Amino acid sequence: MATIITIANEKGGVGKTTTSVNLAAGLAIHLMGKENADARVLLVDMDPQGHALLATAFGHHDTNPSLSLAALLTESPPPSIQRLIRPSDHYDNLFIIPTNRTAMVEAARILPTLMANETRLAHVLRTVQNQFAFIIIDTPPNTGDLLVNALVAADEIIIPVEPSYLGVSGLIELQASIDQVRMHFNPDLHILGYLPTLCEEQRLEVREILDQLAKRYPQQILAPIHKASDLAYAHSGHMDVFTYKPPRQRQPGQLASSSRATQEYAALVETILNRTRNQNKP
Repeated sequence: MATIITIANEKGGVGKTTTSVNLAAGLAIHLMGKENADARVLLVDMDPQGHALLATAFGHHDTNPSLSLAALLTESPPPSIQRLIRPSDHYDNLFIIPTNRTAMVEAARILPTLMANETRLAHVLRTVQNQFAFIIIDTPPNTGDLLVNALVAADEIIIPVEPSYLGVSGLIELQASIDQVRMHFNPDLHILGYLPTLCEEQRLEVREILDQLAKRYPQQILAPIHKASDLAYAHSGHMDVFTYKPPRQRQPGQLASSSRATQEYAALVETILNRTRNQNKP
């Protein structure tokens, strides 16, 4: 049964999509060689901009609306999710659901008028949850029914945080959204960790905020992801950083290369695997 991880922060520009793409790709590489569902990862892009699909399945970010994620969220009954799932560009065991920007903007507008509007994503993912090891959900940078659907569907949340005074400003609003989802829909929703992103530790402000985050969220701060040109270049080239900067000779499951960005996201993948394994133990 897949562990569903939502990447969320109600502030934009904090590395949600970068984290979603590279976590999904890293998990897929790590799980290669396993059998059936234990090897498969699904990436769901709930942000109308569709940027996660630009890096993982270029061309599927602007598909026919009736064959897109928006149809799953708004049609009653929804189309078969199994019929919509497509393989990604770079890894045979990483899959996506096509999306359409205009249709997703419209879905965000009309979802509040629909029955069971907060649980529609959870409902469709439940039908394929036994076919994947992990489902990673990217989210839009604002409060609304698209974000709420992603939280209701999740088992775990990773919260990317840019270590700046503006970057931490959205955490209170996000916590309020998480509390509401726990109260009304998903009492077992768990914060897997806060992920400092775009870090430049030579700046005094960054060091101070990292210290504050560690005090505010003890045991929940993940190892930071530093600002890196490799991450930007990989995304502009429509790929994840492990594809952009692979090891010279990749061994089975190997993620890290000489690129610091691959090393840091490889460490995140390992942390996520360890934490989810421990939580799933009887």
